[in-house]
Amino acid sequence: MSLKKLATETSATTVRFFGKIHGTKSDYYIAETQVEAEEEGDVEEREADFEPKGTGVNVYTYFVAKSSMSEWTRLPDISPSELKAARAIRVLFSGDLDRYIYTNPFFFGQEKIYLRAQIARITQSTVIIPKGVMRTVEDNDRDIEDNAPEEGDLVLPTTHAMADPAMWVHKNLNILKNCRTAHADPEEPEGAEDWDAEVEKKKIEDADPYDPRLKQITKDCQIALTKTTK
Repeated sequence: MSLKKLATETSATTVRFFGKIHGTKSDYYIAETQVEAEEEGDVEEREADFEPKGTGVNVYTYFVAKSSMSEWTRLPDISPSELKAARAIRVLFSGDLDRYIYTNPFFFGQEKIYLRAQIARITQSTVIIPKGVMRTVEDNDRDIEDNAPEEGDLVLPTTHAMADPAMWVHKNLNILKNCRTAHADPEEPEGAEDWDAEVEKKKIEDADPYDPRLKQITKDCQIALTKTTK
């Protein structure tokens, strides 16, 4: 009932319960929504490489509440600089959105910024779907679409087959080193000679490559576990 109320109040096209994050004083119940893009007059001044609402790490709008009976609070959209700062620190959540975080490396902002950054990292990295449910678009391998088979060609995998990790793929775009999901087009420097936009773009992508869309989770990099000595 709380999610239905949220959908009505925000005119969201989709709403789902994202999950719960524990805090030292109180917890966060998180709702993931899709709302219409902001009006031109509602957009505040932002960084040049900010990904607009409805795209990249800001494709969804998130709301948090202390419980299913409390009011929902909208989290701000996230910028690349905020994501970069959040990647460099580890902090326990308190449950207070307005708490300022003081760390080394320095983190500028309140807990709501840090919370929104962690949600973005979780969303872009851990949403998986069964292999074959979606496919890349024919003329753009960065976009995906429903893989609707011809009538009679649908073969459902068995439960045993779905237990194989190779049957699962990543759905969302990965966050690059630039803390976005896409590279901005390179700008031609003043007075440059023989400057080629495609060559410069390839250099950028080679230094910070995209993950293939619908990549199998078995191809993820292994996390190195460090052993501690007593």
